[in-house]
Amino acid sequence: MAQQQVHYFPGHMKKALNQISGYVKTVDIVIEILDSRAPLSSRNPLLNQLIGNKKRLVVLSKTDYADKEVTKAWVSYFKGLGIPTVDVNLKRAGLLNVLSKACESVLADKRAKEAKIGMKPQPIKAMVVGIPNVGKSTLINNLKGRKSAPVGNKAGITRSEQWIRLSKDFILLDTPGILPMNYPDGAMAVRLAILGSMREDVLPTEELCYALLGYLKENYPASLMERYGIENLNETSSRDALLSIASKRGLLVNGEPSEEKACYLLIKEFKDGIIGEYSLEVPPHA
Repeated sequence: MAQQQVHYFPGHMKKALNQISGYVKTVDIVIEILDSRAPLSSRNPLLNQLIGNKKRLVVLSKTDYADKEVTKAWVSYFKGLGIPTVDVNLKRAGLLNVLSKACESVLADKRAKEAKIGMKPQPIKAMVVGIPNVGKSTLINNLKGRKSAPVGNKAGITRSEQWIRLSKDFILLDTPGILPMNYPDGAMAVRLAILGSMREDVLPTEELCYALLGYLKENYPASLMERYGIENLNETSSRDALLSIASKRGLLVNGEPSEEKACYLLIKEFKDGIIGEYSLEVPPHA
């Protein structure tokens, strides 16, 4: 997945960065949401700098879309760095309990200090951060039990901060998704565009499609053949594979299979987790 350096930093993201910087001091813990299919690519170094030494919990989201064995390896990787980490299906029941327990564990010293001075346990104030489309709004809607934040599978849905009381013991601050100012590693930008964390017009759809198809052919060929009924995948060019998908799915232009329509289908079905449970990155030591 190679690609030239990409610069993509909408104006509202710079404003949001400044606002988040001011909020860091007011919360007890920062919950950093990463897409479990590409955890390193979906980390934002700018947010990392803002968080500093603040207590942190990494949440690997969309695990129902990712390769389970690879996700386990990512959890071990982050824990090995000393970062408390949980992996979650954003739509699972009991998610509030899972996150509350994880935050309580990370904030054990806070509870000890409160007990030492005879203070009642104070509500945990947590701030949720992450790049666009990693699932922050879906997570918050699940935690609150009803739609409390707009949800959409594209970049830039949440544009302002909002405090949300989830229980008497847990208060959450939602923040807009913020990308780095540029991606010197173009492969990261490609992964994020495939996952929907960048606007679809930032990188050419055909280029993204070929990068995704090549990765899936190399790492998940059997599942890809089963999903789209492509025979002899290793002996089939990417273009012919796309034309085969277009033909089987009835994606035609003027009666002929459309490579462009097949590209859109492949990316959309991957982004939405329809193709199967695939990961785009493995931990550095793997």
